[in-house]
Amino acid sequence: MRLLFLMAVVFCLPLTVQGQNSFSLDSVSTLPGSVVDVVVRLDNQAPVQGFQCAISWDSSLFSFLSTHTNGTDAEAILSPESIEFFTYTDEAEMGNGVGWAACAAIFDFSPPFSGQTLPAGSGNSVVKFELESVADNALVGSCSTVSMVNGLGSPPINNILTIGGVSNMPSLSSADICFSDSAPYIRGDANTDGVENLADAIFLIGYFFTDGAQPGCSASADANADLKVDIGDAIFLINHQFLNGSAPAAPYPNCGGDPLGSAGIGCSNYNNCP
Repeated sequence: MRLLFLMAVVFCLPLTVQGQNSFSLDSVSTLPGSVVDVVVRLDNQAPVQGFQCAISWDSSLFSFLSTHTNGTDAEAILSPESIEFFTYTDEAEMGNGVGWAACAAIFDFSPPFSGQTLPAGSGNSVVKFELESVADNALVGSCSTVSMVNGLGSPPINNILTIGGVSNMPSLSSADICFSDSAPYIRGDANTDGVENLADAIFLIGYFFTDGAQPGCSASADANADLKVDIGDAIFLINHQFLNGSAPAAPYPNCGGDPLGSAGIGCSNYNNCP
């Protein structure tokens, strides 16, 4: 908490509201009793020197585990350099069933102070909050909102970007965590390598016509969501990737559970979701 108080002082320069800058959260599906990553994404029109962000959730459904920048777009963009300062704080129960956590990052915190910033960009993931849901199967089919919030904590923490030495308050959006009884996967990822691309169409064609490997996850191979795996899925993927065809239905482009749950066609082996 002492470190975050320092960060609050560092970032609490004169505030301006920048509507073109925004923090957003990814909606995601999870199994009751499992760990879920709440991913924060950033749209920034100018290079960012640092940021603070804070989220809240229903504390009767989720408990806080950690927050980190591992595997984020921000880390990849800064590589081979790194985020030089990162800290966080949390409060399991702020009253009225609200759980809360906040974090702060500075991109250039240590000598030789080269002026490192995160370049302008859109939709880049910058931090992940790890939450664990309660193990209650009655939650299947329901959703709970996770929000980005200002003014909670002691001292109060706002969602802030530091740009050119000035603290800017970006616009904020919330997201839903939905409970499913299906293991998470990405629709259209027929070869289960964690991404949907041309290789998936080739994989399906090989499976149908050249005695290739069987899809490990039928639901992810069902690109057109018609509850069967056939050549139509390969055609759908080619149309999507090259002919401006429709994108796959949820869960896509991020990992998630089957919206149909146990009524779907199933997923026996998919290992590329958190």
